[in-house]
Amino acid sequence: MSRLIMRRGPQPGKVFELTTDIVTIGGGSKNSVVIMDNDVSRDHCKLIRVMADYEVQDLNSVRGTFVSGQRVRDGWVLKPGDLIELGENVMLEYERASINVELQKVDLPAPTRHSEKPSPDAAPSLVMKVGPKPGNIYPLTDRKVTIGRDLTNDIVIQDPEISRFHLVLKWADTSYQIQELGSTNGTMVNGNVLPPATPTPLHANDAVQIATSIELIYTWQPDDIKIEAPKAVTPPPKRPSPKQTTKLTTSEQPVADSKPFGITTKRQTSRLGTGLQPGSLVDHVFITYARPEWESIVALMAVTMQDAGMDVWVDQYLIQGGDDWMVAVEQALSECWLLVVVVSPEALESRYVRLAYRYFFNREKPIIPLLYANVESLPLELRNSKAIRYNPQNPDATFKELMAEIRNRTP
Repeated sequence: MSRLIMRRGPQPGKVFELTTDIVTIGGGSKNSVVIMDNDVSRDHCKLIRVMADYEVQDLNSVRGTFVSGQRVRDGWVLKPGDLIELGENVMLEYERASINVELQKVDLPAPTRHSEKPSPDAAPSLVMKVGPKPGNIYPLTDRKVTIGRDLTNDIVIQDPEISRFHLVLKWADTSYQIQELGSTNGTMVNGNVLPPATPTPLHANDAVQIATSIELIYTWQPDDIKIEAPKAVTPPPKRPSPKQTTKLTTSEQPVADSKPFGITTKRQTSRLGTGLQPGSLVDHVFITYARPEWESIVALMAVTMQDAGMDVWVDQYLIQGGDDWMVAVEQALSECWLLVVVVSPEALESRYVRLAYRYFFNREKPIIPLLYANVESLPLELRNSKAIRYNPQNPDATFKELMAEIRNRTP
């Protein structure tokens, strides 16, 4: 349980346990934390839970709210040890309860090499090892095979990180060559980034990683490929935009800014990082959902919205509960302007989904519930928002209605 400890003020050493999603602080008797001091306004500031921590917001107090000496004007995500000053006379130290999160190992094992073509009649295949359909086999029978999320591709993978036309395989003599088509999120073979428009030969059991969420194995013996439990894969380094002069590698990417308005946090991320730069989610729509519903609705919905020109962010490519995931979600909560909640019994039971819509509700940011499965009743935070009901017979009509409602909410 997180708490505040008064370090300076009328009751030094007093501990205030933080047990609710919203904690109000002020001199008025109706506040969660009541501090009687001339520097403390009747309604001075409030804390809003965001992931494992809280965000502090000033409530137009007379003497101001400060964190680490800087005045809080719009919002500041706290981290353990931060000192909150109310005017000049009161100082509170923020402490967060310890969280035990076991991060999954992300190092990919070295591939087991098979022989190349085992018989004259054999044909190669791609086997999905990590992705929406683990174990799925894609036989390669044409001299040219395109891969992407557009329905005209030979191999269609509908995932938001996959470009419409991501890569192509071309037969050359005894094997296929793989070529990048200038995708947004990149492609790697055995951990090496493929440069665009450069054919690269494939060998038996090569691992082809598309963006951060897909891993395919090129093999002549697809039945020998063992499919393990889902895991995260190493993301390809982002290509620099024409305006960038320094190439960023995965280990050099800046830590995501989980404090809004340019205030940088010290929270540590893993070697992989979040893949996000500060401010990169501004103007994005955040979709929150129960993870088992990714394949059944969310992937197609996100792709449809992206194809319509909307900026969308989902957390599917990160390990839920890990440090990188927490930092990324904090950034999404702070920067995304609208939240779509895929409503189902599983989603409403998820503490992470609840945290997202409560945060948006408390910040008075727009929320659109998408009613995917029947629930007994909507939580209070979602009842006053216009809901879109999912039509399983016509998903496209549902997504068009959703996008029209999003456009109506555009500031």
